[in-house]
Amino acid sequence: MGLTVKDRIRAKLKKGNTNVRLLLAHPMHTGRAKNKEDELIPAEFIQDIRCWRNEEEVFTIKCGTATARNPYFSFLLVGGEVNDLIEIRWVDNLGAKGLAETRVK
Repeated sequence: MGLTVKDRIRAKLKKGNTNVRLLLAHPMHTGRAKNKEDELIPAEFIQDIRCWRNEEEVFTIKCGTATARNPYFSFLLVGGEVNDLIEIRWVDNLGAKGLAETRVK
């Protein structure tokens, strides 16, 4: 159960802190919409997003059906250095997983 579009991530050091921008490729179906045949589209949404900096988990985001399709997140991590490894791992309610990683510029 893989997605064909890749997640995108960028991280940049700005005034001594790490600015991370993240775009996740996911349909985020609520389970309440219908297809052309008037059948409910099953729920499919990201539940858990975790962020690591240099293999240390720095935060977790819990999502639900109210999160938009292909969600965009932007956040600031205190501190950091050029070339730090930033990893994002997510899992949805059906067990699909995603990984996006980058180095701080």
